[in-house]
Amino acid sequence: MNGKDQSMKRTILIGAAVLVIVAAAFAFRNFSTQGASAKAPMSAIVSLSVDKESFDGSDDVLVHVTITNPNDYPIRILKWFTPLNGIERSLFTVTRNGESVRYIGRQIKRAEPTEADYITLEAGGSVTADVNLSEYYELSSSDNYEVMYDVTSLQLYVEKEIGELNNGRLSSVPIKMFITGREAPAH
Repeated sequence: MNGKDQSMKRTILIGAAVLVIVAAAFAFRNFSTQGASAKAPMSAIVSLSVDKESFDGSDDVLVHVTITNPNDYPIRILKWFTPLNGIERSLFTVTRNGESVRYIGRQIKRAEPTEADYITLEAGGSVTADVNLSEYYELSSSDNYEVMYDVTSLQLYVEKEIGELNNGRLSSVPIKMFITGREAPAH
């Protein structure tokens, strides 16, 4: 091979390498831009708290539920799955020594949700409601209990219009408490 052939071969290899680098950079730029503009799935954070860790038989077992929107955009949540207007179904997983505690509250069946059935939580916003668990769960045994907010629905979140439903879950970290047994409320 003479010097001219080697120079030409080197030029072709360098040109090919530059093309590969440019193509890779373009592909990465497109991928990064698409990833940055895509909105993450809707989600909210649920936290539970109690004023005390032990409840006597005459105490209401009051749990404070806070639902927070950690996103930088508003989210809309189906209010049936929040305690904001009372409890219409089991929203909590309650266990005693690892065994499920029976839900004794109302179980309301509903038609498809409408726009009015959703609440809007602004970016960074929160809502709080108090729930008296002794009205909704069979707390007849004196023992240690674990309580976790836990709901899943195909219609939990909605984007823009009612036709753009997003399935989702609202759940919390469990909290523990001692509850002195009591009679179930009459419903």
